[in-house]
Amino acid sequence: MLATLRRGRLDPSLLAYLMGPAALVVILPLQYFGVIARQPVWLWLAVFAIIPAFSLVVDLIFRRNPSHRNLHLRIAWHAATVTAVIYLSGWGPVLTGAFAFVALENIARHGSGAWRVTAGWSMAGIVTGQLAIWLGWFPSFLSVGQAEALGLMGAFVLVFVIRMAGATMLQKEQAELLMRTSEERFRSLVQHSSDTTLLVGADQRVTYASPATVTLLGRLPDDVVGLSADDLIHPDDRERASLQLAARLQLHAATEPVEFRMVHADGTTRDVEAVLSDLRDQPSVAGFVANVRDVTDRKEAQDRLAHQAVHDALTGLANRTLILDRAEGMLARGRREHHDVAALFIDIDNFKEVNDTLGHEAGDQILQSVAKRFTTALREADTVGRLGGDEFVVLTEGVSLAAG
Repeated sequence: MLATLRRGRLDPSLLAYLMGPAALVVILPLQYFGVIARQPVWLWLAVFAIIPAFSLVVDLIFRRNPSHRNLHLRIAWHAATVTAVIYLSGWGPVLTGAFAFVALENIARHGSGAWRVTAGWSMAGIVTGQLAIWLGWFPSFLSVGQAEALGLMGAFVLVFVIRMAGATMLQKEQAELLMRTSEERFRSLVQHSSDTTLLVGADQRVTYASPATVTLLGRLPDDVVGLSADDLIHPDDRERASLQLAARLQLHAATEPVEFRMVHADGTTRDVEAVLSDLRDQPSVAGFVANVRDVTDRKEAQDRLAHQAVHDALTGLANRTLILDRAEGMLARGRREHHDVAALFIDIDNFKEVNDTLGHEAGDQILQSVAKRFTTALREADTVGRLGGDEFVVLTEGVSLAAG
């Protein structure tokens, strides 16, 4: 009991037991003034001693074994206690609404399915009380006819109230089930998604991180929570990423991803694309939701394809496409800046004989060796490429041809 009070919450069952002494304090003065039927004081003391004691026993039995039979036992005992108290007062038919409190407590605790059991035992209590009035076992301030008529009306209203309470609880249970199902589905998707989900608060600190952070960042979710979102972004990309993400939010283009680099725990970087959603107006989120996808492999594949598109597969030198592009740029700069430019066309003498006598594999090795010599001998600003076969091109600018 003390532990319950320390937590600041009072168990409904404990509250019901504590109402017994309070009810006794109220009943005795009412009996003295003739408001309720006169009964021996020892009878009331016995009633309010037996009811809490047996209620504790019945609740203990149900908690240890919450079977359908013990549910009936618990609700039947509650109905019996209400029947005894209200019909001993002499106002039983008038106070049948007290069964509604028992019904609401049982439905709230045991769910919508308990309404039939509660209604059944409540009706049994009313029938027993009305029969006892008719036989003269219970006192009544009303005539027998009035008591029976009022008891019948009270029973009808009580069944309606209990049924409505059950229907309301059923709707609540269905809504909670749908919510739990939705939450579990969302949690399952987030927990097992290869994408990383981050929840960032208004102070820019991470308040939630999905398990995928282990793969993306090499960090456990608990290690990510509490960090500033900027700490996860590569220093060179922070400003650009922040500006682009802010622009997406202002334009409500939350579905358009922003690409930047994030820092892995081992010091390497990962290329990612992130979609940011502003959910600060939703109390359950109250922040920004970032869905982050690792695109490192895709970026590397794109870079390889882009490199292969403009480079010779055998030597790694610029191919015809890149040579022409570089030549156009070189000529344009030469005209604009008035400096010398040169294009050197080079081929290997008697290369065909090498292929014919030693084979194409040996020829390929010679081409690779020549390409390596070109790249080591020339400046980084120069362009060396392979047109095809044994033909090479060197593009250079900014040097005197006479000096060369």
